[in-house]
Amino acid sequence: MRSRYAWAGAIGAIGVGVAVAAVLAPDLVPDVALFVPAVASPLAVLLAVWGRVGGDAPVRAAAGGALIGPLVAAASHAFVAAFAYAFFLGFADTGRALVETLRLDPRVVDLVSSPWVVLLIVELVVVAPLTEEAGKALGARGFGRPGTRRDAFLAGVAAGAGFAAVENVLYAGLAAAFGGRWPAVVLARTAGAAVHALATGLVLLGWWDSREGAGGHRLLTGFLSGAGVHALWNGTLVVLVVARGAYALGDLSPLPGAVELAFAAALGAVLAASLWALAGAVATGRAPTDSAAEARTVAAWLIVTASLVVPIAVVTIAFPALSG
Repeated sequence: MRSRYAWAGAIGAIGVGVAVAAVLAPDLVPDVALFVPAVASPLAVLLAVWGRVGGDAPVRAAAGGALIGPLVAAASHAFVAAFAYAFFLGFADTGRALVETLRLDPRVVDLVSSPWVVLLIVELVVVAPLTEEAGKALGARGFGRPGTRRDAFLAGVAAGAGFAAVENVLYAGLAAAFGGRWPAVVLARTAGAAVHALATGLVLLGWWDSREGAGGHRLLTGFLSGAGVHALWNGTLVVLVVARGAYALGDLSPLPGAVELAFAAALGAVLAASLWALAGAVATGRAPTDSAAEARTVAAWLIVTASLVVPIAVVTIAFPALSG
């Protein structure tokens, strides 16, 4: 197990080092190098959790998450885009009138009331967490076939890591193709390497506990907990990006990229610590109890609440006149 920790530390350090170098010295680091942290960060997370939990290498579950997860996500995103194109454009004028009542800069109104910004928020904060967690769970179940609660959790973590690697490679590909601030985005995703692993690990724990007689509510609780973690991460980053655009359009001081990265790193660290603690609980073989189920339900609601508080706080900071 120590060797797994050693490999996790080494691979993670390489990934973070390349991502940081790409941001601080972009001229010295070719864009193609961003593929290194794209794969290294989720792999390091998987190795660390595997070292803590033990068991066989979850290769098949990782492959399932990397294959099935993106397919389900791509299909659902295409459907949502088609629906939103017809729906949001029909209500664009109404939405704009509502935002104009806030008496903001007209350019900021154009940004915030844009149906495409609304689509971005709905897609990443609602649709993506629900569909991607379902896809990753299907991949973990179909390929991993866990035989114990520990195996189920590890399969979920592996599927999440496999999905994250594929998704990160797509982001790195965009970075190589278009440049811009993509290196910073890749660094932010490196900081949140534990998000997908934690989310799908929670989903598979809920599935296992439900299958073992803990009740159908455990499946729902596990799925909503995983989707809530995912939504919290996506929602926070989307709000920061939109707030940055609102600052720029409003001729205010731009929200520094360092602030976005620091916030992403802080949230990523909290989620990584949560994953580590959960892995420890699974490794000790703790059985679910009614109190634990209730605690997870409360935690799920807290996550949902937090995801609503973050945008309110950011908008209040960005536009202090609104709170007066």
